[in-house]
Amino acid sequence: MKTFNSIGSNKQPTFFKKNEWNLKVFLLLSLAILLGTSHAQDYPKQTIKLIVGFPAGGPADIAARIISKGLQDTLKQPVIVENKTGASGDLASKFVAASNPDGYTILIATASFTLNPLISSSAGYDCLKDFTTVSMLANQANAVAVSTNLNVNSFAELKALVGKKKLSVATSGVGTSSHITAAHLFNVLWNGDFTMVPYRGAGPAAMAVASGESDIGFMTVTGVLPLQQQGKLKILGVVARNRLALLPNVPTMGELNYNQYASSWTAMFVPSATPTSIAQKLFDVNKALLQRPEIQQQFATQTMTVAENYSLQFLRDYISEEIVQWKQIVASLDPKK
Repeated sequence: MKTFNSIGSNKQPTFFKKNEWNLKVFLLLSLAILLGTSHAQDYPKQTIKLIVGFPAGGPADIAARIISKGLQDTLKQPVIVENKTGASGDLASKFVAASNPDGYTILIATASFTLNPLISSSAGYDCLKDFTTVSMLANQANAVAVSTNLNVNSFAELKALVGKKKLSVATSGVGTSSHITAAHLFNVLWNGDFTMVPYRGAGPAAMAVASGESDIGFMTVTGVLPLQQQGKLKILGVVARNRLALLPNVPTMGELNYNQYASSWTAMFVPSATPTSIAQKLFDVNKALLQRPEIQQQFATQTMTVAENYSLQFLRDYISEEIVQWKQIVASLDPKK
């Protein structure tokens, strides 16, 4: 009769080899889970930096400062906002991608985060490969605003100037959603010859329109609303699903038959090698914070809407879909304009 192991034989039967292998796999998986849990339990132990690629006063900076207070109170560690401006947020994105994946250096980005790699081979990062998505923080409408020097009061009147006058368009920077949308609207759909003038954020771009330095502005409502209220420029349309409560008389781009454009957003990312448990902890804290009425009100006063988040994967899926949509728009642009 055959036995599993004959006397005098050094050969281990297959049965035991398989079980030994299964045991090793089980132990390794258990260790990985324990280490991940340990990361989350120990985190954070020091100051957390929220890196913003745009100047103070823009939507990314505003969102970062609103959420930083809640993070600090919840995580019991200092949370500071650091503005690393330049290249439409590209410098900040590359800085975070190359930082230690320990959850202490976090990127607060806008839609330019997905656009930069699509329009420049030197962007230096891949949205999906170099980062782990955490949370969508807020959505904000883009706006088309005009200098009071133009003496136009509607989209129809602005379009009537095409071919009659050389016009300049101030945007939040090369590669931002405002820049790409403006170039597509004015130079592709309207077949115009508008000059795109990129600034270092929505605030500076809005000031350029208010001063008459630029004829038209395409940037987030956050940047232009105070100037509209002061009578220094006019907002003709907003990229949003519905009219804004603070601008009830301004039509949406959808009402004006431009349905292909989406509102901008602000979101949180960490380097790709960051432990999932840390990313999940940040997600959970953000989700709880964004459900607080006082935080929702802080965003609302800045014409920003708190975003809904369902899981870590939600933001990744959203960005993957947006990349496909932006590719089509970018492909239609004349690189010389």
